[in-house]
Amino acid sequence: MLNEESDKDEVFLKHKGKRIWPQKGKYHAMGSNERTQIDVVFDHNPAQGLAVELWDWDLLTPNDLIGTFQMHVNADDYGKFTTTLRVATSGSTASYLLEWEIAEA
Repeated sequence: MLNEESDKDEVFLKHKGKRIWPQKGKYHAMGSNERTQIDVVFDHNPAQGLAVELWDWDLLTPNDLIGTFQMHVNADDYGKFTTTLRVATSGSTASYLLEWEIAEA
């Protein structure tokens, strides 16, 4: 995942309402143009869409949904892909890319 913003965000990922990353700690601080390895594996039918939410952790207020990564591929597609974050709030300047892979079982 790549953060293209100018300051650090305190982020975490959720899938189907459950926090999936980071494994340790409440969040991962990401700075501008910083890359981080996520290493989350899904047992998922690639013909169905997969959504992963990116959240901003807040200490004193409710956490904020930054946006969603929507992954759609054909059942026969394997390999590496990149998905751009769909921001949750109109006018948001958040900019993240998620690089992911579908491997044959």
